[in-house]
Formats: sequence, C-alpha cells, structure tokens
Amino acid sequence: MSGAVSALVAGAAIAHTPYRQWKVLRQRFLLVHSSRTDPASDEIADQIVVTFDRVLPEANAMVARAPDEQRIASLITTGQAVLAVMRRDQAIDLYRQQGAYQDYQGGILRALVAVDDHIVVTSEHFPRHHAWLVTSALVEDDAKLDVQVATGSADGDAVPTHEGALAFARGEPLEIAE
Repeated sequence: MSGAVSALVAGAAIAHTPYRQWKVLRQRFLLVHSSRTDPASDEIADQIVVTFDRVLPEANAMVARAPDEQRIASLITTGQAVLAVMRRDQAIDLYRQQGAYQDYQGGILRALVAVDDHIVVTSEHFPRHHAWLVTSALVEDDAKLDVQVATGSADGDAVPTHEGALAFARGEPLEIAE
C-alpha cells in the first residue's frame, strides 16, 4: 500500500510541473506575454522585443504567446510571468478582480507604460530598478510604438503605476539593488 501511495505522490509531483524547463526559460529570457486572442497585443509585444534587443540586449527578450487573457492573468498573478501586454479594459478588470478575472489576485497588478489602448503590466513584486529599466527602454527608444509612462493610481479608473516606472517619470536616477 505504501508503495502505491509513494508512486501516486511521485506522479503528482511530476504532473504538477510537467515542463520544468519553463522555469529555466523564465530565468534566462525576459518573456513579454501577449494573447493569441488579441492580435494587437501580439504586435506590440513583438515590437517591445525588438526594442529590448536593441536597447537591453542582455535581457534576452522573447515573446510568449498565451492562449488567452485569463492565462496571462494566471501567470502574472502567480509570479510565473513578469511582463504582459493587455488591453487597458481587461487589465483594469483584472486589477479590480471583476468579470472574467474575479478568481485572480489582480490587486498586485501594476502598469509600466501605455501603448495605444494597451498597457504593459507587471506585478507589484517586479523589482523597482527592473521596472525603471524597462520603462526607460520603451519610452526613450525611437521605435514604431507611441509609448507613454502609465499614469494610473489605485483610487482612479486605471491600474496603478509601478513605483519604478513612476521613478523614471519623475526623472530619478536608476538605483541598482544590492
């Protein structure tokens, strides 16, 4: 009997993380998530990666295409993803935990930059200096994207802006964490 229980636990442990290489991939590459159901987010993510390749080549940026926005919500709110491009209205719904996003911990969502009717989001746990670098790279690059620092606050009709993006917008110098 104990052999069967051991086999079940071992099988469950393997089944829980069937793609162990995803952890390695997330550590080696800066993944910019987009949704297959939103072609505009995919185009924006592609352009962001081009910008990162030019401005922050050490980030090893890649686009990761999620099947839908709920998968992006799951990845961001569980710490499995750090950057995603979402339509503004869906990001607000996720932050407020309403509609299709009521089962996610959306209160940790933070905005970095706005691109048309989309925003680049992360979580409040994204390091401040990383948010500063990402925001700087996207705002100061002369790429095809019209990028603005996000200006949301927790009490407004938007996703709050990450402290690192706000620091960049205020003209504060980059502070490297030790």
